[in-house]
Order: sequence, then C-alpha cells, then structure tokens
Amino acid sequence: MRAFVLALCLCWAGSVSAQRENISLGPMIGGSYSTLTNTPEGVQNKYKVGPSAGVFINYSIKEHFGLTANVLYSRWGTDYESFNNSTNGAFKLNLDYIHVPILATYYFGNDMGPGAVRPKLFLGPSVSFMVSNNGLVNQNFQKIDVGATGGVGINIGLAKQQWINIDVRYNLGFSQVYKNVPGYENINNQSFSLNVGYSFPVGQYDKGSNKFSGRRR
Repeated sequence: MRAFVLALCLCWAGSVSAQRENISLGPMIGGSYSTLTNTPEGVQNKYKVGPSAGVFINYSIKEHFGLTANVLYSRWGTDYESFNNSTNGAFKLNLDYIHVPILATYYFGNDMGPGAVRPKLFLGPSVSFMVSNNGLVNQNFQKIDVGATGGVGINIGLAKQQWINIDVRYNLGFSQVYKNVPGYENINNQSFSLNVGYSFPVGQYDKGSNKFSGRRR
C-alpha cells in the first residue's frame, strides 16, 4: 500500500510541472462508523457512530491530479459486549483523535464551471493523535496511530471556483490501539466515514516563476 501511495504521488508530481496549481481550503463536517479489529475470545465488537469535523486544504492543478490534507477531530472506538464470566456487560469505548490524512487524489471530468460534478478517487497515509478516551486506564492506550485512508467522492462546482466536497472514506490503523494489555494485542482502529466540505479558492502557485498569487479566478 505504501508503494502504491508513493507511485500516485510521483505521477502527480510529474504531471504538474510547468502548470499553474490551484490552492483552496475550507471546513469539513461528517460522521464516522467505527469499530476495533481482532478482539479477544469472549468479546464481541459492534460498530458505533461518532462525529468528525475539521478543515482541509487542496493543492491541485486544473486538470485531474491533486493532494489534499485534512486536520479532523474524529471520535472512533467500538461498542463492546463481553461474555466472560467476570466481565459480563456492555461498554461503549470512545477514542478521540486528531486525524491527519494526506491524500493523493484523481479527479474525473474536465468541466470546472458552476454545476460541474467531478467524481474523485483518493488514497494516502494518515497519522492520528489520541486526545482523550473514556477507557478505565488511560495509560493502556497508544497515543499515536499510523494508518491509511482511501475512498471515493464527488466535487460539485459553484460560482467563483467554490466547491461542495462529498466523500466516503475507509480508515485503517496500522498501530496497536492498546499497549501492555495481555489478550488485547494486534487490535487496530477501523472506520468508515461520510464527510461534507465547502472549499474556497485561496490562489494559484506558478511553478515556472515560483510565485504565489492570491488572485481568485
């Protein structure tokens, strides 16, 4: 997966030489549907719903390729149901992260005007920083989760180069959620999310002259 992400980035970098690149940013809000993988015997996981909100910045040429960086507050976790004799019961585990994915994006379609609908595919690495949890022992959780994010979406063009961004994502953590907890090794975050954003143009970067222009088109 890492090699594929690198290949996407190299293709994007090669395609943007000698072209003007558009920069835009905006807010994003949505929700996640998350659980944990590989729970021990006697424990059943269910997906739980949590909020997601933050900001994003897009860096793309006019045609088809771009990079998107997000900084999102995301509540992940799971609904535990334990069937062990000593721990029967249910528990909703909330894991709050600042989630930062860097996504290589391919946009379909050439229409850039108002009303344009541009489907997109994206994939890239992510790093998530735990800011809080409702676990019984806070020290049992890893504070950083390195993972990957991929998905599909559409951009809908509005006036003055503004866009509505809608995407569906799958997030998978590569790092263990717990540390030093016997029986809870190799448990990872995974989630699906639906996000809606609104992007505003910031300006253009001209690689030929190495200058940034704040003029909006």
